[in-house]
Amino acid sequence: MQVRLKFINTWTDHLGRQRYRFRRRGFPHVELPVDSDPNSPEFMSAYTAALRGERVDDAIAAVTARGGSGTVVNAIEQFLNSTTFKGSADGTQAQRRPILKSVARLVGKLPLVKMDEGWVLRWLETASTANAKANRFAALKAFTKWAVDMKFIAEDPCTGIKVKTAKSDGHHTWILEEIEQYRARHPVGTMARLALELLLTATARRGDGIALGRQHVRNGWLVYTQEKNRKRKPMTVEIPIPASLAAAIEACPSPPEALTFLTNEWGRPFGKKSFNTQFRKWCDEAGLPERCVPHGLRKGGATLMGNSGCTVHEIAAVTGHRTLKEVQRYTEAYDRKQAAVRAQAKVAAAKDNVVPLKVAAER
Repeated sequence: MQVRLKFINTWTDHLGRQRYRFRRRGFPHVELPVDSDPNSPEFMSAYTAALRGERVDDAIAAVTARGGSGTVVNAIEQFLNSTTFKGSADGTQAQRRPILKSVARLVGKLPLVKMDEGWVLRWLETASTANAKANRFAALKAFTKWAVDMKFIAEDPCTGIKVKTAKSDGHHTWILEEIEQYRARHPVGTMARLALELLLTATARRGDGIALGRQHVRNGWLVYTQEKNRKRKPMTVEIPIPASLAAAIEACPSPPEALTFLTNEWGRPFGKKSFNTQFRKWCDEAGLPERCVPHGLRKGGATLMGNSGCTVHEIAAVTGHRTLKEVQRYTEAYDRKQAAVRAQAKVAAAKDNVVPLKVAAER
């Protein structure tokens, strides 16, 4: 049965969604559930709340908590606009938003309570790779946990599901030959060389490397708060600027008004994607393989420190890692043979400096 409701404007937006808006003289305009059934309990509760001047979200939550038929798309839209989602890292938001949007397109009009463990498992199995499967699960699990907290659903369909990620060493660690090959093609004074020195000698992540500028230099030290986990567990890095990086900055100054060392052809800061594109061109010019990516330079810098005899604590002070386990993972490519030579040399030196007990007693 179709019910005609007063004070409701409806239209189809540019994304093909059916929109509803409550408009009544003397009352605020209120957006009602998108792509929903006007006869559904959720829509009617939202409409009634609007008539009374009450909060629409609270009315919908009360109905869904009683086992209503709130749609997947409505819940996902609320989650994407929530402080829970927006409080996560920018990279996490960028990765998970399209995944959840695809779920909304796939089963958006279905009741949220119908999203059970069986459907989740079947959906995960359609992922193209093991890592894609893990990313899907992480995005959906964050959403369903929030839905439980908001009383939209009684049980989390992701609770009993375990997803294994494929074992991987991550991005390729640049070796010394690749670093020198790049430097030979891009001398000091070029933006390409400055990019390498920032990511290698300062072991900056891509997001930090493209954001660093004059304002982060203090008395010859580079001081900045890392982008990763900045909202939850901020980590400030303080390192003396290496000579090679100082030379690269001085030889390739950014425009006076720029807040970043690295700028594009228009003198503006790079975005993450545009920097990836430009860095790939610089690597191609140097004849380097596809495996050479920006993050591999951070790992390469950590490995160079390991090969130079730096301790894990010293490396962590430069890279900004919180745990020594992460440092160990980043330096797995260090030269074990050279490390063994240094270890044996230390043992031999220690033996030479040991004073026999009898001699020591006589003294």
